[in-house]
Amino acid sequence: MTKNGSNARKARIRAQAGKADMTYRQAARTLNDERAAWMEAARALFHSPEELRDTREIYLLDLSEKGACLPEPVKVCLYALTFRLGTGTLIDPRGVTCTVTELAAATGLSDAAVENALYVAEAHGWIRETSDKEYRLTVPGEDIGMYEYWLQNLKEPVRDTAVYQRMRDQLVAATR
Repeated sequence: MTKNGSNARKARIRAQAGKADMTYRQAARTLNDERAAWMEAARALFHSPEELRDTREIYLLDLSEKGACLPEPVKVCLYALTFRLGTGTLIDPRGVTCTVTELAAATGLSDAAVENALYVAEAHGWIRETSDKEYRLTVPGEDIGMYEYWLQNLKEPVRDTAVYQRMRDQLVAATR
């Protein structure tokens, strides 16, 4: 793998440059622009205004029911982030892109208060940081059923029976 992708990508760029009689850099920029246009079209397809509105309403309903114990600044930050649903780089309607400074300006909180509110929200399972300035709004426990299903359907979940049995025995002894 190279810094910007595979060698296959470089070969596509060289082929494009040869066909269109342009430099390698111009061809790479063209391919990047085409990829960005494709991602934007896919995002528009998956993020219709109706879908985003429904996602926001469901998230706010869950927040009002299950998030009552959260401190007010955390709820305010999460509420402000719901206006940015669908702005993440992935095709995920719950993805949001936002800096701490932007969120502080939107909520009226200080940068430090916003950072701490995001940490509290993440600790409680209401948000997951996916990368710098990018988050995914989550509901605590929403994926538990899926992961438990995968765990139960593993063909061979135990690799070393002796080690596993020893750890189980230690767990039972420690929790009596």
